[in-house]
Amino acid sequence: MKHRMTSAAFKEVKKRPGVMLAYFLIRRALKPTCQFRGGAAGLMIVIVDKSWFPRFERAGELLFSGQARAFFNAETSMHRVVSKQFGSKKAVGLDLLTYNAQTIVLTDNIEALSPSVRIAADATVTVEKPTARHLNAVRKLALRPCLDATTAEAVAGEDWDMIEALVCRYSLADVNFETLHMAKDSNASEGPRLSELPGFEPVREWVSKLATDLSAWRKKSLAWSALDKAALLAGPPGVGKTMFAKALAAELGVTLVSTSAGRWQSAGDGHLGNMLRAMQESFHEARSKSPALLFIDEIDSVGNREHRSSLNAFYETQVVNQFLELTSTAADWPGVILLAATNRPGDIEPAIFRSGRFEQYIELGLPASDERAAILAYHLGSISPELLTPLTEHLEGLTPADLERLARAAKRVAREYGRNVEFADVEASMPALTKLDDASLLRIATHECGHALVAIASRFVDIVTVKLKDTIVEGSLQSAGSVTCDFKEHALPTEQFLRAKIRIALAGMAAEDVVQQDRSVGGAGILGSDLDEATRLATRMVVSFGMGDSPRFEIDYRRVNESYRPPGHLRSEVDRILREEWHRAKHELNKHRGKLNELAAKLVSERQLKMRN
Repeated sequence: MKHRMTSAAFKEVKKRPGVMLAYFLIRRALKPTCQFRGGAAGLMIVIVDKSWFPRFERAGELLFSGQARAFFNAETSMHRVVSKQFGSKKAVGLDLLTYNAQTIVLTDNIEALSPSVRIAADATVTVEKPTARHLNAVRKLALRPCLDATTAEAVAGEDWDMIEALVCRYSLADVNFETLHMAKDSNASEGPRLSELPGFEPVREWVSKLATDLSAWRKKSLAWSALDKAALLAGPPGVGKTMFAKALAAELGVTLVSTSAGRWQSAGDGHLGNMLRAMQESFHEARSKSPALLFIDEIDSVGNREHRSSLNAFYETQVVNQFLELTSTAADWPGVILLAATNRPGDIEPAIFRSGRFEQYIELGLPASDERAAILAYHLGSISPELLTPLTEHLEGLTPADLERLARAAKRVAREYGRNVEFADVEASMPALTKLDDASLLRIATHECGHALVAIASRFVDIVTVKLKDTIVEGSLQSAGSVTCDFKEHALPTEQFLRAKIRIALAGMAAEDVVQQDRSVGGAGILGSDLDEATRLATRMVVSFGMGDSPRFEIDYRRVNESYRPPGHLRSEVDRILREEWHRAKHELNKHRGKLNELAAKLVSERQLKMRN
């Protein structure tokens, strides 16, 4: 292997800075091998960036011969460069028994090569990005001014596309590396930044820390291993998980690589090899575009080795194993941030949550009243949230996607009148409201006061605020009442505390049963309802906290959601806890039935009550 190029080759390569840089980098990667140091025969696999593949092919030939024009004949030459890109149908014609030859096999992914080629390789190296010294050497040969150390390191930290764009730019004095992503032809520059969007409160703390640490990493003052750079979002459809991924990429100034388990499964003819290949391509695409955010939707579809399905066990196990291997490996790839999303966290392979993978688990719920107004105002673009609050306070249960749909409807109304959207257009687009009759108001007041009385009696609550309104969205199961409990601080909740929360949640329906001897659908039927809260909490007590008949652990408490179904023998323990707290709530309300009736009548009259322990 030549260590020097001829003057003719040097003269030619100076005209091609990209090939020159590739030559420097492939030379650095192969330098530790005995083929480079001592000219020994052997096969070397060199893994390079896909977008620079042609440059590395030329650089490999130049490294072997040192000639301006280098052609290698497999029959006559002692040197040879062959290439195989991932996904290519091209066959690699290699005689692995050519004992006296030096051969470079160039690829963008080790999986593109057959097992026999991988086994035969004397060395496998990965060509890393250039250093500041490499960049300045190329700039000097290209008759460009040398960069100062800080600027050169900043360029070296960019992805291959940006290095290509900047390495021969005459002056970089006016380049702002904090906002450089805005110049990229990528999804990172599309759409609003997260800081410009309302909502997403549960995830903002993680984003803030990540943005600070990412900035420090870009400035070379923080190691990549110090960043918390992987998170899993869970929440019902419509809460904005995909929008969040786009806004996060824009906020961080990184390229968005968006994919899903469904997209991997639909690759090719859906066979296992195609699925695994598509998965690898997504991860390697994110690595090649570093810094990048790899967003994986429908992560629950990757599979779960605990499901034990005899029909798909082999397929599912292979998919899960490769996904776990890729996520662990990607944790060491500088500049690659992982974000996954699911509607069904209970179906996710438990190993995905382990340290070094998706350590951050964040639940996105339905927006509160003030968030609903802010989200609707954002999509309207011309009306303040304060003006919209009277409209959105009736919209419990609506997702951000539902609010965006209402904004589109209001704009459509405005277009029909040939004007910008006005408050009247928004009002006309709201769901129809139903005014409650006196009997329904009293029932709802009884329900809410039942919650309040049992909360105060539990001794775990200091103050309870109860509110009542006289309208609900037509055809919905939303409640016209609400209760806010100020629980005493509990750093380590006990079994009695958790049982009290279940009892309080069930007390609304229990109050209706005590006073009206009949229960309505209020407090049940939808996610986030009283009954959902009580059932989920009792389930966690049994399957996660060891508070059932046996002190056992079945599943992480964070995975107990609407998609989780406990085994039958544990479900009976959940039912027992619910029955016991249901009867305790009824017993407490029967003792204070007079007080319950008095408070309900007062709430109907005043529409708001505050009770203290």
